Amino acid sequence: MLLDKTTSGERWRVRPDGPAKVGGGLEYLTDKRTEGMLYGKILRSPYAHALIRSVDTERAEPLPGVRAVITWKDVPGMNRFGIAIPDQPVLCEDRVRYIGDAVAAVAADTPEIAERALELIKVDYEPLPVLDDPEEALRPEAPKLHPAGNVLHRTNYKRGSAGEAFASCAHVVEETYYTPRQMHTYMETEGGLFVPEAAGRLAVFAPTQHGFKDRMQLSRILAVPEEHIRVVSSPIGGSFGGKDELNIQPFGALLALKSGRPVRIHQDRWESVRAGLKRHPMKITMRTGTDAEGRLVAHQVRIIADTGAYATLGPAVLNFATEHTMGPYRIPHVDVEGVSVYTNNGISGEFRGFGGNQVIFALEGQMDRLAEKLGMDPWELRRINLRHKDDLGPMGQRIVATDGAAQVWESVAQSPIWLRREAVKEKPESPWIRRGIGASIAMHGSGLGFGSPDFGGGRLTLNKEGRIEAAFGYEEFGQGLLASLEIMLCWSISSAGQTISPW
Repeated sequence: MLLDKTTSGERWRVRPDGPAKVGGGLEYLTDKRTEGMLYGKILRSPYAHALIRSVDTERAEPLPGVRAVITWKDVPGMNRFGIAIPDQPVLCEDRVRYIGDAVAAVAADTPEIAERALELIKVDYEPLPVLDDPEEALRPEAPKLHPAGNVLHRTNYKRGSAGEAFASCAHVVEETYYTPRQMHTYMETEGGLFVPEAAGRLAVFAPTQHGFKDRMQLSRILAVPEEHIRVVSSPIGGSFGGKDELNIQPFGALLALKSGRPVRIHQDRWESVRAGLKRHPMKITMRTGTDAEGRLVAHQVRIIADTGAYATLGPAVLNFATEHTMGPYRIPHVDVEGVSVYTNNGISGEFRGFGGNQVIFALEGQMDRLAEKLGMDPWELRRINLRHKDDLGPMGQRIVATDGAAQVWESVAQSPIWLRREAVKEKPESPWIRRGIGASIAMHGSGLGFGSPDFGGGRLTLNKEGRIEAAFGYEEFGQGLLASLEIMLCWSISSAGQTISPW
């Protein structure tokens, strides 16, 4: 249910996707089946880094029930993908860069036959030195994982003179924080159904957050016009950023077009963990100083992000992290540098929070440590440093005036949970279990961050029937996009003195 505030009061509306979700009517696209479909499987590298001497599919192709076998030689267009930087091979030609890199794929009458066909494909690998640490990958003598080297992206932002300002600080805290790799673990792992249609057209039924971007990338890979590809997604299954990027779509599309039959691919959890996107692990070194009253004076940050084998949206994630290193606080002297580094680890990419979570964790740790040095309540330290309503954004950009952070601070300060924090402090139940109540605060920018154009757009049209049509480039993926748009449209039109109800 959604609360719709109108000029005549408040009323509750049923969310458009609510009944089907609650009643189980919505279909996971990975459960979709059609007559005559084949089952697709992907052969992935067992090596983190290796040259490919040869790929031999001769024993797999004649296996009864096998309808298509593909390698990089079967990619008619660009054998690369990546939502922003297309540097990941659809099927590797001469090198694999992580455990999970795709080398070949098959489509067969049954999953068992497809699995057997993968076993019959022989790949001759020559193992290469593995770079599993971004700091090692930054060394001049480290092997290059990509032609341009191992640095994907660098950022920096400065204002004031942090180096000099630290000399005047009454208290300084310097710590290094490590945040781990994490997996989205959505309920519906990557998969879908790929249906060849007349005149070389293709229907793609696969969960995605960017159907238009998927279509653009598939068009380049398949060497067909975008309008020949239809992408259908679903508002259930989960993504949280992990399905921003192509995953199984290139393989399903290639197999369907080669075999002339619908192909279903659905990764199990193990393959999803091995080949799916992860949150960027980061090493964050922070030096933060205050005056004697607790006012933040200087803040220096160094970020090393492990982007893994390929780029996807790694640069934008680092940009977003850089922007959020200052949090919701007023800091006159700031010095931030970041670097995103290729390694032979799994691919890091989009994950809810988009790089902000890592640096916010570090910054809030700094605030607690500074409060301890100052002998001050940590929540009070945050209050006296919060940005003001009309302050510029963290990188000097104009943002919408908001006192949201102050409202959140006040709400937490009055919370019964926070007020009993002292009473919760107990002796450790064991050497590794402690109980307590803590709080942190953050401001989170929407989209891809300052300076980055967001994907998508929209238009409103009055059609011949007198109805308003809303067209937009974002995907309804369970976040309530359709419901939000409908309510905003109703509110806008009712505010203009018109009457409309989409329900």
